[in-house]
Order: sequence, then structure tokens, then C-alpha cells
Amino acid sequence: MYTAIRKVHLYAGLVIVVFLMMYFVTGYVLIHRPWFGGQGQPTREVRSESLAGDPTPRTPEALSSRLRLRGRINAPPQDKPGLHFNVARPGVLQQVDLPANSDTATITTTHQNAAGVLAQLHRVHGYGGGFAWNAFVLFNDLAAVSCVLFALSGVYLWWKIAKRKIWGVLCLSASCAYGVGMILYLMCAR
Repeated sequence: MYTAIRKVHLYAGLVIVVFLMMYFVTGYVLIHRPWFGGQGQPTREVRSESLAGDPTPRTPEALSSRLRLRGRINAPPQDKPGLHFNVARPGVLQQVDLPANSDTATITTTHQNAAGVLAQLHRVHGYGGGFAWNAFVLFNDLAAVSCVLFALSGVYLWWKIAKRKIWGVLCLSASCAYGVGMILYLMCAR
């Protein structure tokens, strides 16, 4: 059992090392964005596309395919007549506006600089954005499972080999208290 848990710990650590490095780099850029040129204005391009006589259904999925937009589709609640949705991927946000009773779609494309791309990579979540997006989210899910396995197997291995457990118990208690305290703080902070 000990050898199996040790292998789980080793391989979980190898899986999460890349994820943790990526998460560190993107988080560091997110926290210190001005250091990386993150205050620069994103570039915007606006184009119009005529849909007159086009049989494409007026749905976000069909129109994003017809307009050759890549990324995850986000259709916010419609507060004005017509069809309005976003297609996002790290570094690029495409806003599509198709007013009611109109056959012309306006596509506003916003490109972020490198700091903006890294900040958006830090926040990627949810499936449904195409192959590359889904692969990235799947890797994040696998890394999260590996983090749990790494922690649990590490505690098991420590418990099995430690002669004096008091320092380990104190460190584990302190880290658990810190984690719970941070979650409570973030839940209650407004």
C-alpha cells in the first residue's frame, strides 16, 4: 500500500507541476499587471456582415459558425431587441450585434496584449469553447484532481514515516485554518 501511495504522490506531483507553474505565472501577471504592460488599451476592430438572403438560423451557435468566430459563446440576457452575444477566447473578445428587423450584423473584435491574454488564461473555466478551450479546461480539471491526490497522499506518507507527529499536526492545522479562514473571508467580504 505504501509503495502504491508513493507512486500516486509522485505522478500527481508531476501532473500538477506544469499547472501550478502556469497558474503562478498567470496569477502573477494578474496581480502585477502594470509591470507587464497591462494598462495599455486593447485594440478594437469593427466590421459589418450582411446576412440578407442568408438561410442561417438566427441563433448564437449558427451565426458564430457562419461568421467564422472561434471561441466560447456567451449569450447574456437580452435586454434590447435583436440578437446580441459574445464569443471569447483568451486574448480575443468578439461581440456580435444583430438588431431586430435587420440583416446586418456588427462584429466588434477586441484584442488584448500579452498581459491581457495571460490574465484571461488564469480565469478560463467551463467547457463549450471548441477543442483547444475544452482541452485546456480538461487539463485544469485533471490538475485539480491531482492536487487533491497529491495532498492526501502526502499526508498519508508523512503519517507513515514521521516519528514525531506534533510539528506536522501543527503545520497541517495551521494550513487548514488558513484555508478555511480565507474561504470565509472571501465569502463574507463585500
